[in-house]
Order: sequence, then C-alpha cells, then structure tokens
Amino acid sequence: MIETLNDYEISLITKFRSHPLFNQIDAIAWQDLLTILIQRRFLSLSIVNLYEFAIDALTDEQIKRTVRGILNEEFPRNTKGVPLPSHRELLFQDLLNLGASSEMILTTPETPTTQKVRDESYQHMNSCLGEKYCQAGLVTFLRFWAEVLVSVEYSCLWQRISERLSNGQSQHKMRSEFYYFHMIHDSRNSDIGQEGILGGLTHSQELAIHLKRLIATEDALVYCLNLQKNAYQLKCQFYDQFINDHFD
Repeated sequence: MIETLNDYEISLITKFRSHPLFNQIDAIAWQDLLTILIQRRFLSLSIVNLYEFAIDALTDEQIKRTVRGILNEEFPRNTKGVPLPSHRELLFQDLLNLGASSEMILTTPETPTTQKVRDESYQHMNSCLGEKYCQAGLVTFLRFWAEVLVSVEYSCLWQRISERLSNGQSQHKMRSEFYYFHMIHDSRNSDIGQEGILGGLTHSQELAIHLKRLIATEDALVYCLNLQKNAYQLKCQFYDQFINDHFD
C-alpha cells in the first residue's frame, strides 16, 4: 500500500513540476515574479494555522510532538533561548532583497483565488474531523500541502530567485534565508518507509515516518490518495491564476 502512495505522490510531483508557469518561468518579467511571490506569501502565512489545527486535532502524542517540533522551527531561538527572526520575517527580508518594497509587500491585497485556495486548504484539514481515517488524513494533507509541494514550488521558483539571491556560497549576491532553506528542509528526500536518520530528516520525512503505521488498510490508502490529489489541485489552482496574465 505504501508503494502505491509513493508512486501516486511522485506522479503528482512530476505533473506539478510541469505546470505551465514553472515551464515558462524564464519568460516572466521580474516585477510579475514579485507579484507571484507576494501572493505566495499569503499561503506561507497560513501554514502556522494549519499546523496549530493539526496539533489540536491529532490524538497520537508522538505525532503531536513531531508536528509541534516543526511548527516551533517557525519561531527559532538561539542557544540562550533568545528569539531569533521568525520564518515570516525571513520571508519578508528575502522579498525585500529581491526588489520588493515594504509598501508593496504589506499593501498588496490577496486575490480572490489566493484567498479561495487558502480557505479551501484549511477546509480540507477540517473535513478530516469525524472521519474514520482522520489521523492519517491530517498527516497526509499537512505533509503534502505544507512540506512536499512547498519544496517543489521553491525549487521551481529558485531558477529565477537565484538570479538575485544565493544559497550562501556567493560573494556577489545576498543569501536567501527563507526560500533556499525551505526548498532543502521541506523536501521529499526519500520514499515513505525509506527514511534514514543519518544526516538528519527533512520535515516531509519526519511526517512520513508516521504514515506507514497510519495507513494500514486499502480504505485508508484511498482516503489519503484523495487528500494528496486535493492538495495538488489547490496548489495548481494558485499558479493557474497567473497564467492568463503572463502567457496570453
């Protein structure tokens, strides 16, 4: 069953990477790219709410600890417990370093499509409540929507972002403190059930460890496959809104 889940999510990732916007990323004017990234920021800001919802809805303490640990990384502290810039702040700084102004970031309204995607994503988490496979569903949707596909998005967008920001190895470009970090640390680095602790786990892998145990029947599998499809469709819907604007 886990092989079926792995195969299906790989197929969705492959399709997502071939989205028209990613395929034609080089053709997008820089100002239009900033517009896309500023809209994408609204989805980033909503991730904390999804994680908080999952913590309250999950009943397994071990899974709660995993989810709580990932959420706490959004608000890092140094070794003395002093708060460091949050991921939200680092995203804001990356956007400034890419050429957006503070006013542009703070006053650009959320488009109806972005708001719809954000609202429906939360609704999919909410719809798990009361379902037989609620726990598996929560972990599946959270992992695929907030970690796996996020890494895919940023790896596709990195082709343009890297024109002005670096992974820290360049003396000529500012270091990306948000996009590059999430591209690496959220990624699906192995199939579900093949996670190796050596070298550390990504967020996707940390959540995947629980799925093998949670998805124990064909019915649970079908339920989770459907949630993965929903997550994929929502992300496509977000990027679809920009196609007509830029590629007529």
